[in-house]
Amino acid sequence: MSRRALGRLLAAYAALLFLWCVGVRAWFSLGAPPGEVVVESSWKDGARVGRVVRAPGDTSPPAPPAGGVATLEAVTGEAPLYAHPLLFTLGLVPGRDGVKAELDGKVAYATVDDLLALQAYDRAHLWAAASFGWGTHRATVLHVLSEQLGVQAHEIAERAKLTRVRFERRAPPDAPGPGAPSAAATPPDRITEANLSREVVLRGVREAGTHLARAVDDDGRFRYMIDASTNTTLPGYNWPRHSGSTFFLAQAASVLDDPFVRYATLRAAARLRDEMMRDCGGHRCVCEDGEIAEIGSSALALIAFTEVVGTGADGAYRPAIAQLAAFLRSQQRPDGEFQHQFNRVTKQPIDVQFLYFSGEATLALARAHRITGDPADLDAARRGLARLSGSGWSFFGSRYYFSEEHWTCQAVAELWDRAPEQEGLSFCARWHEYQRRLQQDADETPFDADGAFGLGPLVSPRVTPASSRGEAAGALLDVLVRERLAGRGARNDELVLVERELRRALAFVLRNQLAPGPAHLFADPVAVRGAVPGSPVDWQLRIDYAQHAGSMMVRWLEVDALAAAR
Repeated sequence: MSRRALGRLLAAYAALLFLWCVGVRAWFSLGAPPGEVVVESSWKDGARVGRVVRAPGDTSPPAPPAGGVATLEAVTGEAPLYAHPLLFTLGLVPGRDGVKAELDGKVAYATVDDLLALQAYDRAHLWAAASFGWGTHRATVLHVLSEQLGVQAHEIAERAKLTRVRFERRAPPDAPGPGAPSAAATPPDRITEANLSREVVLRGVREAGTHLARAVDDDGRFRYMIDASTNTTLPGYNWPRHSGSTFFLAQAASVLDDPFVRYATLRAAARLRDEMMRDCGGHRCVCEDGEIAEIGSSALALIAFTEVVGTGADGAYRPAIAQLAAFLRSQQRPDGEFQHQFNRVTKQPIDVQFLYFSGEATLALARAHRITGDPADLDAARRGLARLSGSGWSFFGSRYYFSEEHWTCQAVAELWDRAPEQEGLSFCARWHEYQRRLQQDADETPFDADGAFGLGPLVSPRVTPASSRGEAAGALLDVLVRERLAGRGARNDELVLVERELRRALAFVLRNQLAPGPAHLFADPVAVRGAVPGSPVDWQLRIDYAQHAGSMMVRWLEVDALAAAR
C-alpha cells in the first residue's frame, strides 16, 4: 500500500470514528420530558411496598407512606432505549437512569431506587470478582417492570416501548429524610474539597470505626462482607483484610478515644495472635491451617500489632511483633525482594511474588523497628524499599507505567525520620503524578466522580482506589510538609498538587460513605451505617473498603494537624 493510500485510509477511519461518536452522543442525549412526572414510592425494610405515579400537572398532596418511608423521584429527561441486551446494558447511567415501559395503554417505571435496591447496576457482566462488573442487569429491570404491568418479562422485551429516563430524587415536603444530619452539619452527599474540615473527617472516622467495631463478634471475627440491601452476611473470609481492618480499628480507637472501638480492636487482634499464629519453620507466622503460608497475612498482622502497642491499647503484643518481624526477615532475599510464600511442610520459602505483599512487608518491618528497636528490622525495611523503588522497578518505559504503590509510599513516610530514601520519595512523587492524570473531574463522566480514579464512562467509579491512593497521598504529603517545616527542599508546587489530590479523593470517599446513605433502601440501616461501599451503586460492603477509607481519614487528620504549623 502506498503512503498516499494509507493516508486516505487513516483519514477515512478518523472521519468514520468522529461521525460514530457524534451519532452515539446524539442518540444518548436526553431530551426534556413533555411534563414532569413524579414517582412516589413507599419503602419498608428495604423493600418497596407502595407506588403512585403523578402525571404532569397533578398537584394533589403526596399519598401517605404505606407503613414505611416515602420517596419522590422526578423524571427530568428522556431518551430512546432498545431492548437488545448489549444496547440495553450500556444504555443506562448507573445511579441516575431508570426505564419507562409502555404496553397496552399502561405505563410503569423502574426507578433508580428500584434498581439500587435490587443491585441491578454494574451487574450485567461480571469481571474477576463477583462484586465488580459493568452494565445494567437487563433481566432485573424487566422483572421490575413486569411486576407493575402484570405480564411476563419476555413480553416487556418483545412488545413494550422502552424509554431511558433520568431521575432526580426530591425530598418529600417537611421530611428531612431518614438519618438526615442536623442543619449545622455538612450533609455527607454535599462534601467537597472546598468544605472539607476536621469535623467532617472525624465524623467519617467515627462512622467507619463504629461500623467495623459492630462487625467484630465475641470470637474476634469480622462480618467480612455484607449485602447492604438485605443485611445478609456473604460467604468468604480473608485474613490479610482482617489484619488491615484491625489496624484501622486501633487507629480509630486512638483518635476517638472510644472504648467500644478499642475493645473490638483487641478482640480482633487477639484472634490473630492467639489462634492464627502458627509455626513456619523456625519462626511464627499468621496463616490458616495448610501447607502454604503467604507473607501478606503476617505483614498486615504485624502492622496491626504495632498500632495496638504504639497507641497504648495493649503492650502485651510486643513478643508477637518480634516473632512476625523475624519471619518476614527470613523471607527476604539478599537483593531486598521478599519471597511471598512459605511451605510449612518442607520448611522452605517459595520465591514467588504477588501484588501488594512486598510493600506490606516493608512497611511492617519499618513499623516494627519503632517497637523492637532491632537494627535488623530497620535494615530489612530499608533494603525492601530500595528494591521496590529502584532495581525492582527498572525496565524500559518504567517511568510511564506503575503498579499499585500505596504501601510503598507509606513505607517511604514511615522510614523518613530514620532512613530517608530520596529515590523512594522521587518514585512516590512520580507515581502520584501518574495517578493525578487518572483522577476524574466533575465534568468528565456522567457520575458524581470528582476526585475518583476512574475506569471510564461505562463503569461507576470504585471507592477503594480513591481510599488507597488517598492513604499514599497522605504519606507523601506528610514527608513534604515535614521537609518544608525543616526548611529543606523547594517542593511548594508539588505539595499543593498532592494536597489537592488528597482532598478531592477524601471528599469523594466521604460522599459515598453510608452515613447514613439511602437508608430507606436498606433492610437494617443501623447495621450498615458507616460502611463504605464498593461504588456508588455497589452495596457489597467488604471490611477492607472501610479500612482503607478510614486509614486515609486518619492520615489526613495527622497531616492536617502538622500542616497547621506551616
